[in-house]
Amino acid sequence: MSAPSFSTWTSLFLVVSAIGSFLSILLFTDKNGRKNNWPIASIILGFSLVLVQYVLVWTQYRGEYPHAYFFDEAWYFFFGPLFYVYILKFYIKDYKVNFLHFIIPIIFTILTAIYFIKTEGFTEFKESKEEIAFKLYWALKSPWVAIGMLIIYIIICYDFIKIHRPPKENIATQLRGKWITFLLSLFSLFVLAYISYYVLVKFSFFNPTWDYIISFTMAIGVYGIGYMVYMEPKIFNGELFTSLFKPSKKEKETLRPETKKEFYKQLTQHIETTRPYLNNDLRLVDIASHIGLPTHIVSQLINEMSHKNFNQFINEYRLKEAEELLIKEPDMSIHQMYFHLGFNSRTTFYTIFKNKHNCTPLEYRSLHRSKTLS
Repeated sequence: MSAPSFSTWTSLFLVVSAIGSFLSILLFTDKNGRKNNWPIASIILGFSLVLVQYVLVWTQYRGEYPHAYFFDEAWYFFFGPLFYVYILKFYIKDYKVNFLHFIIPIIFTILTAIYFIKTEGFTEFKESKEEIAFKLYWALKSPWVAIGMLIIYIIICYDFIKIHRPPKENIATQLRGKWITFLLSLFSLFVLAYISYYVLVKFSFFNPTWDYIISFTMAIGVYGIGYMVYMEPKIFNGELFTSLFKPSKKEKETLRPETKKEFYKQLTQHIETTRPYLNNDLRLVDIASHIGLPTHIVSQLINEMSHKNFNQFINEYRLKEAEELLIKEPDMSIHQMYFHLGFNSRTTFYTIFKNKHNCTPLEYRSLHRSKTLS
């Protein structure tokens, strides 16, 4: 038997574990998000400890230090319930954790701790084999029990998301659906990689390299979730759009560039599709309520992405339609036109139009009519 030692792979996984532990600490200690992000932080911390356990096994240091144990099997019972709780907290602001979901994980953890001590680091089982509690522990110890729980919770999560999908989506619900599906995909990748190990290990071609690749895939799934939660806390804080974008007393919160682009794209799609600018009483709050974002966020998006204020932004759409009507509807009067387009007065319409085209609407129509005839 070779002496315990580290390889490139095992050293890499030790580093990955350290990064995951650091990420979980950041999520646990974040004042704004820890109330809602603790389930994800727990998953990341758990997987980081599981990786350490894997490294001890791969390097054969587990035999040298049998009491260095990080409850790797117990963590797999916790991952499903923890992710489910996070999903619920994402949708339900004041969700209170139902600890019934954690009964089996807690029982298994207690049994594991008891028999870890009684068997001197799982080295002496003879005296415990006939105990009922040990038989229960040994039955739960089968990886397929944990796998069954993980699959059940993935199904439950998918069903929950499907049931709670609103009949009419706005920007807020679309973004929530997009991100939560992405997170669930990463978690599913983690579970699939875990299952693949116990399937592939039965084949002759399986070797330690496959083990490393599977573990690396699992790491991508878990740390991918943690990274997204940490990088976009305003999305992943459970309260979503009710108060998460509300400016704090100290400083105004800002959105990340990727989020701004996504919101602005959907904002413009809403305006182009529903044409709310035809309403001459249109207000910023009206658009904000329709797309499901706070008013100050919509204002921020318009100012930063279009470099216009709200009135200028809306009038651009009105002018674009006015240009089309002046050419396509030569018999429509200017009075009908500006009223139809949501302008409150002829003067306002003429002023804005002249500022853009250096001519009146009638002159614009005549100019294009002359070009058509020539």
